[in-house]
Amino acid sequence: MPGFIDVSNMTSQEIKRLGQMDDDYETPRSTWKPRTKPAGVIHSVDNVWGAACAAHRINGSYVKATEYRLDENTNTTVVAKLRNRDIMADFLTNPALLTVEDIAQGQECRKFLQQDLTLRGLKSQLTEFDLNVAKTLAVNQEFDTAKHKLELALVACLPASQERAVARQETQIRIRQAAGGYVGAVDSKVEFDVEVVSANYSQTYGIFWVTAITKDNQAVFFSYRSKLVAGSWIQIKGTVKAHRDGKTQLNRVKVI
Repeated sequence: MPGFIDVSNMTSQEIKRLGQMDDDYETPRSTWKPRTKPAGVIHSVDNVWGAACAAHRINGSYVKATEYRLDENTNTTVVAKLRNRDIMADFLTNPALLTVEDIAQGQECRKFLQQDLTLRGLKSQLTEFDLNVAKTLAVNQEFDTAKHKLELALVACLPASQERAVARQETQIRIRQAAGGYVGAVDSKVEFDVEVVSANYSQTYGIFWVTAITKDNQAVFFSYRSKLVAGSWIQIKGTVKAHRDGKTQLNRVKVI
């Protein structure tokens, strides 16, 4: 029959060899090999923190995602601000562009955050974000772009964290120095001028918690629907809700 070989007169050894005739012509099976991980690029700690501070200097804040704007002359969308991570990466590619001030600011930022975490750690005030910052600060010799991807991404936002921490400390010092006592009796209506010390947004309540100082050096705090500019003087009226920790809490505050 076409396609078959008559093996009736063959020995078992001959049949076995016949089955192996095409073995040499089979395509060998490919052997699985693990992918080679790309080699990381090494950057010094000073350059990484200096590059993060340089990016913060250029943007004036932390930009998480690249911002765009419409160019009215060409009617096209152009980049308004690169995200800090991209600017930081550009500086690390060309570290010679980093200034002496950038490197010094990076060193100061790293030192400040280490001290701040230590103090708040003693008070058991560390958040999950703080723990990730601590891991980043633990990289004290060099950053490997393959090994320290998360740490490099986090460093980009830490100059902004330092800026907020400094402002928080200055606010706390200013409030401690406000020794004018409490304002009015609970449930009484008050009206006066205040200097806004801070205005922090609460995502939980969708309002700003405002801390301010009166002309008589009295600390007050209250919630407000809009952000008030720190350092500005405004006239407000409201109702005294409570006296807490040297500050007077106001309710139903209106800016006049």
